[in-house]
Amino acid sequence: MKRITRNLLLLSTVLLLTIPETANALSGFSRQTGKSCSACHTQNMPKLNAYGRHFALSGYTLYDAENETQSLLEGSDITLGLPAVLNVSAVLKARYTKVDQTRGEVNVLEGSGLYFGGRVADNAGALISLTGDPSEDRDVVFGGKALLAYETLNGFSGLSLYSTQTNGIFSGMENYNTGLYSPLKQFENANATNAAQATALGRGPATGLQAYYGDDHLLVTIGATIPSQNSEGIDAGSSLIPFGRIAYNQPIGEWNLMIGAYGFSGTVKASDQSLDGGVIDSHANLVDVKKEGYGFDLEASGSIAEMMTMTTINIVLKNTVNTDANLSSANLQKTDNRAASVEFQINPVAPLGLKIAYLTYNSNDTVGGAFIRNFDYNTPSVGVSYLFRQNFNIDLQYSHNYPTASDIDDFYELYLSAVIAF
Repeated sequence: MKRITRNLLLLSTVLLLTIPETANALSGFSRQTGKSCSACHTQNMPKLNAYGRHFALSGYTLYDAENETQSLLEGSDITLGLPAVLNVSAVLKARYTKVDQTRGEVNVLEGSGLYFGGRVADNAGALISLTGDPSEDRDVVFGGKALLAYETLNGFSGLSLYSTQTNGIFSGMENYNTGLYSPLKQFENANATNAAQATALGRGPATGLQAYYGDDHLLVTIGATIPSQNSEGIDAGSSLIPFGRIAYNQPIGEWNLMIGAYGFSGTVKASDQSLDGGVIDSHANLVDVKKEGYGFDLEASGSIAEMMTMTTINIVLKNTVNTDANLSSANLQKTDNRAASVEFQINPVAPLGLKIAYLTYNSNDTVGGAFIRNFDYNTPSVGVSYLFRQNFNIDLQYSHNYPTASDIDDFYELYLSAVIAF
């Protein structure tokens, strides 16, 4: 334990010394809107508040009235709505992880990245990212989405065309903080705290198109997706998986209460040699891979004794991949799991977040690996995060895993991260 403490103190000191004392640069979206980061996010980013959800639904097109639009051609009277300032952001992330008796590791690539996004034309927005690859199969991964959004009734309706290697089926448009969209979660180490992330229902590769409508109360989205960024080994035309999502948010005084449901079901035609980009030879055969999942989630945010709080619940009732083939692609391997999680955060003072979580995970999987765990377990977690400045956050988390099988010892996970955004 003393050795762990020394490691944490050493890493914390290094991280703090490498951050400039004057680090107060705003992110690209903040420059576009003319608002501080806290206008869109809760005290501990990147979780979204009501205005942040509104901005996302607009397709990232809202901007400061003083940030005049420019015509595409100099001297032209035709304006495409291109802002005078294009939005480029950099996110640097350092992470220390230790799992029980294994050697602790420091990683400064995964999660770091370059982002370009925001308003690109009237009613059109985009977000493009180049980030470190968490699977370590490659150095960086590409992600992106293009959105068309129009003011409709009291909100926005739109289309989102997206492709991601890490953020999952619902990443085209999801603006609640329950883990369906990988960046919007309460704990950094979400695999130990969030049901959608632990089952991998809310993460992984996906390319799709979805339509949506959202306002202060309602979010409805339907679409179709292929569970891959690279169609090598997949018959894309016969592999579209329909999915849907509905959520209703009700403000009550200073509280916001949301309840939602989600699901997908479809068949992928994939090569029995499918490797997500590997070479498929002439001996390959197409096989049917049935994917199905559904569940519901809740979010409650408000103040208790003048302290801001957020509670999220996610229950994955079913998440299965059925196939007779032995596919090595992570998002196509045989899967049968479900999970439930509850996460709670309270901020005694605005920058400081204290967090607890409980995850229960049930698996009927026959294949293990990095994608899923093939045993049942229960995991309580505690965490603390501190927002030193609006674009500099430190997060510490401890999770203790209790497998239900008597032949598997319990183990802990320790996670420390520091994130700065420019």
